[in-house]
Amino acid sequence: MLLRRYLRNDPGAWIAVGQLSLVIGLVAQRFIHPPSDFWQGFTHGLSAVLIGISIVFNLRGLVLWRRTRC
Repeated sequence: MLLRRYLRNDPGAWIAVGQLSLVIGLVAQRFIHPPSDFWQGFTHGLSAVLIGISIVFNLRGLVLWRRTRC
């Protein structure tokens, strides 16, 4: 809802945001080493959410790309 104005029907923008969230999620999972168990769980949860958002945004971009193409 927050990005609706910027991502209206542009499949390239949807895919770009999806790829950005994928990269941030993978970097957070790989390179952030928290000191305690709580923060380790928080980091894993955050990266899982970002990877999930990436899947949703990339699929939405592909659907829009397919619609504009046919």
